[in-house]
Formats: sequence, C-alpha cells, structure tokens
Amino acid sequence: MESHAAAERESRWDGALALARAIAEIVLWTLLGLFCIGMALHTVGVELGRVYWLVGCIVWIGGVSFAVLSAYRRGEERGDW
Repeated sequence: MESHAAAERESRWDGALALARAIAEIVLWTLLGLFCIGMALHTVGVELGRVYWLVGCIVWIGGVSFAVLSAYRRGEERGDW
C-alpha cells in the first residue's frame, strides 16, 4: 500500500515538472523571438531590420511549436495520454 502511494506522489510530480518545463521552454523561445524583433526596431537599415524581424518570427513561432510538440512527445512516452 505504501509503495503505491509513493508511486502516485512521484507520478504527480512528474506531470507538474513536465508542465513547468514546457512553460519555461515556451517563455524562453518567446523572449528570444521578441528580442530579435526588438533588434529590428532599433536598426537603421530597412533590409537588416526586415532580416531581424523575420528571424525573430521564425525563432518565436518555430521555438514555441517545437516546445509544444516535444512536450507532447515526452507525455506520450511517459504514458500520460
């Protein structure tokens, strides 16, 4: 009985830690993308500004997509769904 209770507590922590990791990854990629977009606003050249803008959008959207898909894959490996 005690081993089942310990396993249940551990599995609850696994889900919470996985959620916290996914949120941290999403925040990281969003901030990196917004930093690049911010660099576009501080650039004098139009061409370089467009490059920063597009790189920021790619980093932001691609990073968040990768974070969500990898969190889903890890959840499937753990057997969450």
